[in-house]
Amino acid sequence: MSDDIRVLHYADKTSDKYWAIDTRPNAKGGHDVWYGRRGKPLVYRSSDKADWRRQYEAKLRKGYLKFKSLTIDRSTNMVVSKNDLESSIPNQFWFRISTQVPETQIASFLASALNTFTEQFRDEATTLASLPVFKSLLSGSHSGGAELSEGPLAILLLFALRRHLTEQGPSASLSFAPIEIVDDDNTLLTDSFDELAELYGTSKEFRTCVRAVPLLTSGNTPSHWAQSRHQLI
Repeated sequence: MSDDIRVLHYADKTSDKYWAIDTRPNAKGGHDVWYGRRGKPLVYRSSDKADWRRQYEAKLRKGYLKFKSLTIDRSTNMVVSKNDLESSIPNQFWFRISTQVPETQIASFLASALNTFTEQFRDEATTLASLPVFKSLLSGSHSGGAELSEGPLAILLLFALRRHLTEQGPSASLSFAPIEIVDDDNTLLTDSFDELAELYGTSKEFRTCVRAVPLLTSGNTPSHWAQSRHQLI
């Protein structure tokens, strides 16, 4: 295993695959490359192409995502975690919304989210409406929590709501954060979608939600998700 190996992942309706490259030169002066479907040993190829960065950036332009927590086990040609990834994932997040944020603004966001999901992702819409955190917000609660056991969509909902309250409507003019989201260690939820994807992107549930992500976010999404023009906010 090596920190010099860069691992990328791509998923859509028909593909779920990895591509990786060792940034250290091999005996040919090129770089070792791996590619193939997730969950299976990857195909190994010793390339003689010297510019690894050009190959790497070409994959990023095609919509592949970076996963800094992953590397390649050369003995098996399998993608593996550099660390125990599961132990680093918070199990629960807590939210607190300023009382100066109008309940009507929160309700409007939730209604728009549910309406758009119903039109385009009916299965996800049912899941969204059944989330305890969704019901709590809809009832007017300004504080509460979302557990990972509810599924990644609960975390994505809070992430999107924070972006909405920060950037749109009356609460955008507040001099302080309209909503705070922290884990059990009081660590703020990242505001980078790439970092959020790196934490949860290897879970089956998160990959199921990938198609719906652009509907809940406004900017700051991985490149191939951001290409979607269907946005709520």
